[in-house]
Amino acid sequence: LLFVFIFFCSLGAATNCPGTPNLHAISVDAPIFVNSTDNGKYFVQNSVSPPLAIVHVYGTPYEMGFAQGVLLKDQLNSFYPEVFQYLYEQVNDYIGFLPSWAQEIIDEVGVAFLLDLTWELTKDHTPEHFLDEMQGLADGSGIPLAKIIQVQMIPELIRAHCSMVGAWGDAITNTTGSLYQLRALDWSTNGPFQKYPQVTVYHPEDNSGHPFAILTWTGFIGAITGYSSSSVGVCEKVWLSYNGTYSRSGTPWMFVLRDILQYDVDIDSALNRINSVERTCSIYVGLGDNTINQFRAVEYSHDYVKVGDDRNFPEWSDHPSISNVVYIDKHKQPSTDPCLGSLLQEHYADLDCVTMLQRVAPLHETGDMHAALFDFAQNYMYVANASPVPQNGNASLVIPAYNRPYVRLDMAS
Repeated sequence: LLFVFIFFCSLGAATNCPGTPNLHAISVDAPIFVNSTDNGKYFVQNSVSPPLAIVHVYGTPYEMGFAQGVLLKDQLNSFYPEVFQYLYEQVNDYIGFLPSWAQEIIDEVGVAFLLDLTWELTKDHTPEHFLDEMQGLADGSGIPLAKIIQVQMIPELIRAHCSMVGAWGDAITNTTGSLYQLRALDWSTNGPFQKYPQVTVYHPEDNSGHPFAILTWTGFIGAITGYSSSSVGVCEKVWLSYNGTYSRSGTPWMFVLRDILQYDVDIDSALNRINSVERTCSIYVGLGDNTINQFRAVEYSHDYVKVGDDRNFPEWSDHPSISNVVYIDKHKQPSTDPCLGSLLQEHYADLDCVTMLQRVAPLHETGDMHAALFDFAQNYMYVANASPVPQNGNASLVIPAYNRPYVRLDMAS
């Protein structure tokens, strides 16, 4: 009876929310060494299933790509064909937002052609080090470079509903933290991706940026979720209500975010990069910065860049302004769902790792594919991934990341 009482008292704002708390224990087990090669080390955290791959790569872009290709050759040669099979089967579910001409091309010649076209339109705006890394990945794995490039272009075409939260100052006054950043990736879980979860930790050669980590899948090198040793965190969300112009000719956004992680040291330098690149699609970019212990939500588009903080970010009835908190829920903005805002208000001053992972993300049911939380003060990264589609193919049995156990990674080690 006491457990039942505590459980229902813990819901609070749950009257506005569809989910229930995630009460799984957070694993703090150290990763287990699996294998190494020149310029690379491969570990797994096997307290979760499938195990979380943790791959450290070192050196030049080519050397880092080659090391990943060698260490994960078997996984890459299994995963990539599954990715393309999935795209061919699901393509009609994901092309509705594309211009009619692009949909017609896919109908006539297939998704691979559109991925190739995306590369043709973006390659002149793509820094050379990404091509070098892709060449290394191809040489190390034996997969043709053209196929490696096609896979990297997938995030530029397929957009996801996601949530992001940054909390600091008075919003976390009862915690031991300085800044917490929640990133929840809401994307279809009926594919092969969650079979190959990976954290890739990059250690670039001297004078080529600083170490950083991305939460991704095997063989993906762009950043959709990441944390750097300069204490900058990045995440993103599709911006569906943008009504400006688009350009497919520019720098792929996931490469922009990765360069932020590798080269930039704070929000200002990240914003300089964002403003200077040739932008393509419309997304929200989340930027955490431990030098000032604050978070920004950036409207990132071909036409313009607008920076939102806890004072100027748009406010509406179901999205109240909250001091020292910046947040965007998983829906198209402006959202009419009061869940996330009410949870952040209820747990105000206590928005630490446990609260965010156990009582915010799961109640909002955000983070279908993967979820991450960055604890900047402790230098921890918490990650969870969805369960794979079962062998019977029933995707409705997939457990979303927000209801799965989290793994805590010590980014100092």
